Amino acid sequence: MRLEKRETEHPRWGKIIVTANHKARRIIMRARPDAIHITVPPFATGQDIERALEKFGEKLKQQQSSSVKLIDKSYRAGSGSFRISIEEYNGCKFMWVRNGKAIVLMVPKGTDYTLRQEWLQKVLTDAIASEAKRALPERLNELARIHGLSYSGCSVRNMHSRWGSCSGKGSISLSAYLVLLPEELIDYVILHELCHTVELNHGERFWALLDKTCGCDSRQLRKALRGYSPSI
Repeated sequence: MRLEKRETEHPRWGKIIVTANHKARRIIMRARPDAIHITVPPFATGQDIERALEKFGEKLKQQQSSSVKLIDKSYRAGSGSFRISIEEYNGCKFMWVRNGKAIVLMVPKGTDYTLRQEWLQKVLTDAIASEAKRALPERLNELARIHGLSYSGCSVRNMHSRWGSCSGKGSISLSAYLVLLPEELIDYVILHELCHTVELNHGERFWALLDKTCGCDSRQLRKALRGYSPSI
């Protein structure tokens, strides 16, 4: 099912991005550097959202402020499956250098990073998305084949509010930022969505199937995943 998304500039809380999700049972709010992301069930009203912001807005803004980090030569992200970083060099051009599973944005020494934040956000996001669109569908197909599961389609998008989703028709969406996770957590998210092609809810049968496909207690992987955020 298509999700309805809208962006607004709130007079008190700044930019908010509201996504209506037919699977949501309550309002979920997350602070991201770009905006406050709010996932709501289809029946939620504007007043419901305002009440939630009134209750949690201050805490969300504090989290948002603490999460905003300057992108500079210290930037490092990713794990064994894919790594991305910034390094300075004695040159005059910005360029990408690939070394195996790692890519490095080479930046001229003396660059004023504060003036290039928007550009850096874009080029890093584009590079991550390019890698994700290459690697994630391939891994999804491999894991589906190994575990005898099937899906109707796959899309990779720059999703900040969730790592993945599965529609009622078996179409799987994955966040591009998955490629920055450790490999076992990438597989956990993919297997989580593949299991939803069989069990659409989060009942005991779903968790039993996920434990079987993961080969371990999948709730421990879910707990580990909470230490990461879908962002650069």
